[in-house]
This record gives sequence, C-alpha cells and structure tokens, in this order.
Amino acid sequence: MGMIGYLKRIPVELLNALLEGTASVEDFLHSDEAGEALDLDKAWHGIHYLLCGDAWEGEGPLFDVLMGGQPINDSEDEEVVVRYLQPEQVQAVAQALKEIGDQELAEGFSPDEMNEAGVYPAPDWNDGGELDYLLGYYGPLKTYYAEAADKGEGMLIYVM
Repeated sequence: MGMIGYLKRIPVELLNALLEGTASVEDFLHSDEAGEALDLDKAWHGIHYLLCGDAWEGEGPLFDVLMGGQPINDSEDEEVVVRYLQPEQVQAVAQALKEIGDQELAEGFSPDEMNEAGVYPAPDWNDGGELDYLLGYYGPLKTYYAEAADKGEGMLIYVM
C-alpha cells in the first residue's frame, strides 16, 4: 500500500456547498461528480520537491499544486484531510505549471538531496527510473489543472 496522492476537480457551486456543510466531502470523493480523481500514485511528494526544491515547504502558486489549500475537514476524527483550492488559485497554479516543461522540472532532480530530505516514496532516488516515474505523472497533473482552470473549477487535494 502507501500514501497515494489525489487531485479532484470540483465545480465552484459544490465546493461552496462543502464549505457550508450542506454537502459531504466523503460522498463527493467517492462519487463520479466532476469526473474521476487524478491518481498521482506515490509520485506526489517527489513532484512537489521538483517544483519547490523542498520536501515540505515552497512558495505559491507552485506550493499550492500539491501541498497548498485550506482544509475542509480538519477534524481529528477524519482519516483523510482534504484541502481545497478556490478557482482563482487553480488558475494561478495552471498558469505556473504551463511555464514548466519536463526538462525544467527535471533540473530540480537531485537524488542525494531528495534522499537526505526524506522525499517519499523512493528509498534511494539514485535508482534508475525514478525521474521517469515522476515525469510520467507530471504531464497528466498539468493537463488536469489546465482543464479545471478552463472550466473555472476548484480543486481538492488529498493523500490516502
């Protein structure tokens, strides 16, 4: 198993209902509303590192891609904390990602520093194929944000 990262686009009306408590976060996560969630497998943390140059920190809008947003369900009773981005934040993220191609992203790949920082999931980022693994999820992530931005949607971010 492991910690799998997900993004899920959300129409602004439904996001507002979640924030007001008139709709259930759990129900939405398990519904097909707004399409399927984007499964980032275990690549989410490595991609964050490549975008921000740090395992847990960064500056917006790149920090917002995978670590940003405000929690919807910040309760100790919740198994999964779901964070959200408003449509204007999604727009800013999509624009920032548009400027970063695979080659630019790969420039941040520093296996020894990633090992030292404890970037999940690779036990050793020097192993062959690790960068390709991350880049394989980066393209779909960019597309997913661009589609959400085009439709004026918000975004849910969570790890299960």
